[in-house]
Amino acid sequence: MDREHEIDILRRLLDLHELRRRPLVAGLSCDLPGSGSYFTADLGTVPVLLVRGADGRVRAFLNACRHRGSAVAYGRGEIATTFTCRYHGWSYDQSGKLVGQPLARGAFDGLDGCTSLIELRCAEDCGVIIVSVDPTAQPIGVRAELAGYASELESYGFGSYRLVGEQQATWPFNWKLGLETFLEAYHIFSLHRETLARQLKSAPMISEFSGPHGRGVVMGNKCVDLLGRPPSEWTRFERATFVYWLFPNVVLSLPRSGHVELWHFVPADGRPDMSRVSVRFYAAPSAPQADEFWQRLIAFTMSVVDAEDFHQQTLIQRNVSSGLLSETVFGRNEPAMIHFHEQLDLVLGTSGATVGA
Repeated sequence: MDREHEIDILRRLLDLHELRRRPLVAGLSCDLPGSGSYFTADLGTVPVLLVRGADGRVRAFLNACRHRGSAVAYGRGEIATTFTCRYHGWSYDQSGKLVGQPLARGAFDGLDGCTSLIELRCAEDCGVIIVSVDPTAQPIGVRAELAGYASELESYGFGSYRLVGEQQATWPFNWKLGLETFLEAYHIFSLHRETLARQLKSAPMISEFSGPHGRGVVMGNKCVDLLGRPPSEWTRFERATFVYWLFPNVVLSLPRSGHVELWHFVPADGRPDMSRVSVRFYAAPSAPQADEFWQRLIAFTMSVVDAEDFHQQTLIQRNVSSGLLSETVFGRNEPAMIHFHEQLDLVLGTSGATVGA
C-alpha cells in the first residue's frame, strides 16, 4: 500500500469518528415524565440509560455494569430507584452510584473511583433531550445544537405529551436510506397512491434549513380550503404535516392528526447495509385518550412505512450493493436530500467515507 492511500484510509476513519462525536437527540422530555422514570436506547452503537432523578435532572449513562459490562436496565419504566445488573446483582442508584454488591464479602475492596456507572454528557431544553456518547465531550447547549429551531420546537410543549407506543425493527438497508424517505414528498403520489396520497400532496412542499437541520411542510389536501378565508382563521391541523430533520439521524414528524413521531436511524451491528429503526408515538394533551385509537393509528403508520417506504429502500440497497449503480440523482424538487448529503460531506470530508458510513 502506498503512503498516500494509507493516509487516505486513516483520514476516512477519523472522519467517521467525528460523526460519532456529534451530540444526538435521544428523546423528548415526556419520555421521562417524573422522578425515577427511565428508558434505554442505542445511540449509534452505544447502549445508553437515561433517567430523571429526584432533583428533576435528566442523566445519561453507558448502560453497562462496572463489574463485567452487562446491561443494568432494559426498556423503560416509571418509578425506578435502583438499576440492577442481572448477571451478578450489582445495583446503582439514579445518580449512577454503586449501592449494592451482593455476596461480595469485600472481594472488590479498593475499587474506589471506578465503580459508578459511566456518565455521559446530557442536556434537556425545549422539550428535547440530547446526549453525547463521547466521554470527552464538552457540555451540551441544546439551543445551540437545535440551531434556529430551538424556539419553534419549544413552542410545541413536548413535556406535556405522553408516550402512546413505540416500535423497533432491523432492516437490510443503510441508515441514510431509511431517513431519506422523510426528506421529500415527491414520492407520495406514486408510492403511496392508495394510502397517504388520499390525505397529502406530493407538491408543493416547503423545505427550509438552519445549520445542519431542516424543516419540511407537506401540504394536505384540505389546505386549499383556506383559500378565500382570512389568515386569522388559518390553522395547520388537518391541513399540513411538519417534519423536522435533526441531523444526523433523527426525524421528528408532526402529522396532520396532531400527534408526534420520533424516528431514529442507526447502523445495526456495525454493518453499513443494515439499519435499526425505532419510532416512538406521542399524544398531545388534547388528543384522544382511547388506547384503541392509537393502536389503529400506529398500525396504519407502520403498515405504510414498512410495506411501502422501507420496502423501496431494501430494493435500493440491493441494487446499490451490486456495485453497478454508481450514482443516483437528486432533483431540484428534493432540496432536503441535497442539504442532508451536503451536511454529511461537511462532517465526513470529501474522502468518500459517506459511501460506507
